[in-house]
Amino acid sequence: MIYGYLRVSSDEQDVNSQKQGVDQFAKDNGWVIEEYISDEGVSGGKDPDKRNLGPLLKKLNKGDIVIVSEISRLGRDLYMVMDILHFCMKQEVVIYTVKDRFVLGDDIQSKVLAFAFGLAAEIERQMIRQRTKEGLKLRMKMGVLLGRGCLLVANPEPSCDEATKDRIIEQYQWGVPLRRLADNFKVDRNTIQRWLHRWGVNPSKFIEKQDRLQEQQRIEKYKEGDYCAIDVTDKERSAIISLIELDSTLPQIAEHFPQYTYEQMYDTFMCDRQFNALYRQHAQIKLVKRKDRR
Repeated sequence: MIYGYLRVSSDEQDVNSQKQGVDQFAKDNGWVIEEYISDEGVSGGKDPDKRNLGPLLKKLNKGDIVIVSEISRLGRDLYMVMDILHFCMKQEVVIYTVKDRFVLGDDIQSKVLAFAFGLAAEIERQMIRQRTKEGLKLRMKMGVLLGRGCLLVANPEPSCDEATKDRIIEQYQWGVPLRRLADNFKVDRNTIQRWLHRWGVNPSKFIEKQDRLQEQQRIEKYKEGDYCAIDVTDKERSAIISLIELDSTLPQIAEHFPQYTYEQMYDTFMCDRQFNALYRQHAQIKLVKRKDRR
């Protein structure tokens, strides 16, 4: 049997270009591809058993041929590529690569080529990882908060416009129960209670305690790693918020607080819900747009 194996690592890529190359290679050698196996949008770092490549390997028999666009289509990891090639060699299956022009069978030359290419692929992958880390460090120094604000509340509280706010307060002052208010305005009862608390209409010590507990839990979760967030004073908090609203970047804000290191300020912005959300609406937007223009 002659198989063609195709793999692309993202949905934006198309396997057709690989297929054309494999078809032409087979035609040049007077072969006909009897079956195509493809993995679309699948990373080469994923184990073969979690790809369509796994079932293909299991049904290979002595004398079968597998044609791939290049050896990196089999996998991005050195040991993974070596395991696949070793398996094929034991089964006396020959792998042909179109771009690399490698013939990988059960011979010394094939083993040397397979090892050399696998090693090169592993080195390249490590270099990509290093460049990625360096890029992330640079963005952090620029003042970009990494991630998607995962430290914020998973399900953000619904917003409320001024007209709705006035109606809720009015009905509450009429004596409408919280549960009925929640039904009237299609929100959760706890949301109504929080709104009234934050508007100063119905202060609740329970909500204050709950907010403090949730904030502490977020901070503790963030501090599980090597982080150094600080507990800012009320005066410092007001000053930081004013600077954020002026679209100041994190490096600029840190200059106003020489008593703290930049790392402490950055980690504080990452674990403080108020700073995190507000900063992403101001300087963060400009920093990201500036990077995208480069």
